[in-house]
Amino acid sequence: MRPIEVGNCFGWLHTPVDDRRNDIAVLVCPGLLGDELVAYCALRVLAEELARAGFWTVRLAYPGTGDSCDNTVRRSDGHWTTWQDSIAETADWLRRASGVPKLVICGMRAGALLAALAAARRTDVAGLLLFEPTVSGRSYVRQLKLDAELHGGRALPGDGGIEVGEFEFSGTTIEQIAATDLRTLPPSAEQRVAVFSRAETRLVDECLVAWRHAGAEVTAGGWSRDLDSLIGHPTFDAVQLPTYRAAIDWMAAAFPAAQGSLPGAVPPLDLPAEATLLPEDCVETTLHFGPDRRLFGIVCDPQTGPSRHAVIIVNGGRDPRYGASRQGVGFARRLARCGFSSLRADFAGLGDSLGPRGRENIISHAFADRTSDIRAMIDALEARGHERFTIQGICSGAFHAFHAALAEHRIGALILVNQPLFTLPRSLAEIAYLDHDQLTPLFYLRKLSNLNSWRALVSGRVDIGMTLHSLWVRGLRYLRRTARGIGRLIGLVPKLSFAQSALGDLCARGVKTLFLLSPAKQDLEPFRREFTLEPRALARYRGSEVRIVPRMDHALISVDSRHDAAVEMIDFLRKSRL
Repeated sequence: MRPIEVGNCFGWLHTPVDDRRNDIAVLVCPGLLGDELVAYCALRVLAEELARAGFWTVRLAYPGTGDSCDNTVRRSDGHWTTWQDSIAETADWLRRASGVPKLVICGMRAGALLAALAAARRTDVAGLLLFEPTVSGRSYVRQLKLDAELHGGRALPGDGGIEVGEFEFSGTTIEQIAATDLRTLPPSAEQRVAVFSRAETRLVDECLVAWRHAGAEVTAGGWSRDLDSLIGHPTFDAVQLPTYRAAIDWMAAAFPAAQGSLPGAVPPLDLPAEATLLPEDCVETTLHFGPDRRLFGIVCDPQTGPSRHAVIIVNGGRDPRYGASRQGVGFARRLARCGFSSLRADFAGLGDSLGPRGRENIISHAFADRTSDIRAMIDALEARGHERFTIQGICSGAFHAFHAALAEHRIGALILVNQPLFTLPRSLAEIAYLDHDQLTPLFYLRKLSNLNSWRALVSGRVDIGMTLHSLWVRGLRYLRRTARGIGRLIGLVPKLSFAQSALGDLCARGVKTLFLLSPAKQDLEPFRREFTLEPRALARYRGSEVRIVPRMDHALISVDSRHDAAVEMIDFLRKSRL
């Protein structure tokens, strides 16, 4: 598993570790937006399993997605065309690197549309491997517009484009996506296809019929619980990633391993151990570090060279290091243009950082202890010559940054964005109460009177046991907080809570802390419980401040949210003068 750069796009090359060799290589095309985030770790495991079965495999991040550069998108007529060009360029690179004559293109959700377009335009594609494919581009555009409405996006003036997540899709791009339909892109009779989909919906049904009618050999792989983490997983709990047994068995049967040496094979390319990307006014270098080099991140330096002060950007929730709407990438590159180096890195068991041996295929719990990971990040940056360190985290990442600073004295400043809590429940299993923390009794009464709610309950789509348990934990925590408050008033409990005492300790050490909050109640409440929201709430905590940003959302999804948050964070860094 080696990081690569192809056409200023980031990717991963997974190669077999033994003599098994196939004359087919696989190019993995991910979905977009939330589909990409949720499936990131699962697609890493897919690439590993394909390589283990003898297939050279590349995972690609299209231009303007993941950790890739944006340059080609800005210079082009639109995302859809640029992404197709990027797939073509990466496919050519993969064939040269592996020496194989043929490719299988794997697509997830909207990536299936791009995979089918690529297969229709090339003569070296032996097959398609599709997971939960988006069949209709027109339907997908409707979904994009709905996502934009729900998450702070908007219609762009003039040409019918939309702003959604990290993308500003032009009207041309929207038209191109809407015009793409799997039913009108049948594979050739020589190509073999496997489709793994949760349910044979009308669109999927029509697609498979059209493809078979065109003479393609199509296998409907169905769906099993093994594949569930491709499309969703619990907010906090550890998650077992897929084994892909059915998909790997199909690949092995459809494309048997080559016997002997490949005709016309070329020696593998001599690739560097780390990859370098060149975004505008920045230099980015991949970095393996930590025990056995099992942790991974990307260092982003100013074009003029590394700074002495480095900002460490950690995972929010279970998103990979680049974050929802690529907020981690955008912040890192903005920091570089302001003269700050940064490292955006994955905690163990998230993104591309491996968990402990034997648990590599498990997404780790969102609130597992991360102090040793953050310490390893600082060690790696110190080895590069950086001297001062700020940790920035969103949501659970803010929680981990706060606790790491208590144990790691090299941390000089903290940027804590929408920190959801300061202490954990007695059991990690109880953390699910956060999913229900802002829901009122009236919400549940309305659910009880809703027929669709009962249908979801009967079908098993709602875990009633977990919901009741979360509500019980929520009630217990409320009672404990109330009891502690009364105890402090009558002198039975120390006057300072853990959060107050810990922040006081950090201030005494000279650590500067910024609490950056959205105006949403669920983001204000955890801070208010500990420090109030009065104008001088942190007056006694020297070097600490709270800023409430009117246009900010919880995970910095919208363009305005990311912009305003970045302005506040960089202003804090400049004023901190570490």
